[in-house]
Amino acid sequence: MGNKKERETLDYLKTRLSGQYLVDEPLALHTWYKLGGPADFFVYPRNLEDLRSLLHFCRTVDMCTYFIGEGANILSSDAGFRGVIIKLSRHFNSLQLEDDMLKADAGTHLEDLILFCEKNNLGGLECLSGIPGTVGGALIMNAGTGKGEIGDRVQGVYVLDEALEPSEMSSKEISFEYRSVPQLNAKVILGCKLKLHSEKESVLKAFRLHQLEERAAKQPLEYPSCGSVFKRPARHYVGKMVEEAGLKGFRYGDAMISDKHGGFIVNTGHAKASDIVYLIRKVQEKILDKFGVELEPEVKFLGF
Repeated sequence: MGNKKERETLDYLKTRLSGQYLVDEPLALHTWYKLGGPADFFVYPRNLEDLRSLLHFCRTVDMCTYFIGEGANILSSDAGFRGVIIKLSRHFNSLQLEDDMLKADAGTHLEDLILFCEKNNLGGLECLSGIPGTVGGALIMNAGTGKGEIGDRVQGVYVLDEALEPSEMSSKEISFEYRSVPQLNAKVILGCKLKLHSEKESVLKAFRLHQLEERAAKQPLEYPSCGSVFKRPARHYVGKMVEEAGLKGFRYGDAMISDKHGGFIVNTGHAKASDIVYLIRKVQEKILDKFGVELEPEVKFLGF
């Protein structure tokens, strides 16, 4: 460890953290793009006390922090991340059912959430089938499809406030917009309450399998990617515009604008994050020039 801040952080992790940590951990191992340089520290807090203590320490020494779920919607820099990456999925992943209200921890994988609902005959979240990620990430992005979004079912979100005290935000305080939830942007999300309804397991399973088949048929799941790179602009479809602009299949290094779905940029082998960024800018420039439409990235940039 080089500077004083890094040495102090390592000492804290060695002596005071109850969970687990890694040093110089490659982010390529934690993102769906399978690329990205090392994070100085990669931490799995064991419980709420552990998490609050870690965040308080990082504030004290002015160490940057970033929460990561499955890394499905992240493009991490080739240079890595100077700071502490926090991942909740190892210990913050419980599901508690009370009548038709389901409490889900932020680190719960969406697939586990959907299968839990299916086995307990609870409908309302099947629209999330096939979407990678965790509950925390889904809340921040208001993950969903044309058939529904997670925000449709949220009754409350558990967070840490500015003083790092646990609190609950009512759904009435939160505006779940298209792939954006402004009130949650700067929050540490611990979990949420979801209002569901009774539905037969067989119906939910059939819906899930059909949606998985649709995604496999339309999306380039055979390559690492971040899913849809851009948010869908009003009255337009990104894939269609990219195809009409003649960009499908365009390559830069091992990065490629998918020839299956123009809204995806995939890693065909050993792409660098900089290659993906080049193609993102290429698409934005071409679409703006041809259609007058400014494409806003849906992918999150880490370490740039």
